[in-house]
Amino acid sequence: MIKSTDIGEKIRALRIAKNFSREYFAELIGISVSHLEKIETGDRRPGIGTFLKILDVLDADIVMYDEHDTIGQCASKMKEIVLQSTEEQAVFMLKMTESIAENMHILMESRE
Repeated sequence: MIKSTDIGEKIRALRIAKNFSREYFAELIGISVSHLEKIETGDRRPGIGTFLKILDVLDADIVMYDEHDTIGQCASKMKEIVLQSTEEQAVFMLKMTESIAENMHILMESRE
């Protein structure tokens, strides 16, 4: 299972890769330096609003899953496929995925 320090470590590594000081980054995302330090050390997990600001400022995606999280692994793989597609292919895949999701009950019944 993912430890709270794992996400903090990832955020810290991404911040450093962008050459953002802790003070500057905290200001950009609207939290105190001490709050950011607690997030990066794993003493505190960011709230969803803060987490989304962090991702936006870092221009990054962080997917949290453990080895038994099939949904997280599937989402990560689907993202990889879409990012390697043309715009036309991505739109087509989205429409197909939406159609599949809307009719999942029918598809699952046919498997039985």
